[in-house]
Amino acid sequence: MFALEAHLRDYLAKKLPRLPGHDVPLSLYRTDNRDGVEFQTDVGPIDILATSGGDFYVLELKLGRGADAAMGQILRYMGWVKDHLAGGANVYGVIVASDIGQKLKYAPSQVPNVSLMEYDLTVSLRSVRLGG
Repeated sequence: MFALEAHLRDYLAKKLPRLPGHDVPLSLYRTDNRDGVEFQTDVGPIDILATSGGDFYVLELKLGRGADAAMGQILRYMGWVKDHLAGGANVYGVIVASDIGQKLKYAPSQVPNVSLMEYDLTVSLRSVRLGG
């Protein structure tokens, strides 16, 4: 697990994942003077704001267990993006946590534009030799 949520955010922002069920990869949202990392809004900072195929993706990151309170938070951010940036584009929310709480698992059945994703960390090693 990451020591700080900022570490998870920075890692994912550099290596935006391909979301299951989506053909087009995510790209970090950018404007002339800022990018989609800790994207400041009137309702709080969005951890990662991304786009894909013209649609917007709000990623809310939780280090440990994704509690059901995260649903209210992501819906607030999604509403702001829809009102201020998206125009007619779709807005999707993705809650990313190492473990999704049981209570939270019920919410997406009623809010189809929100997905729940759990992350796993893996490390691979490779041999290093002197001179090559």
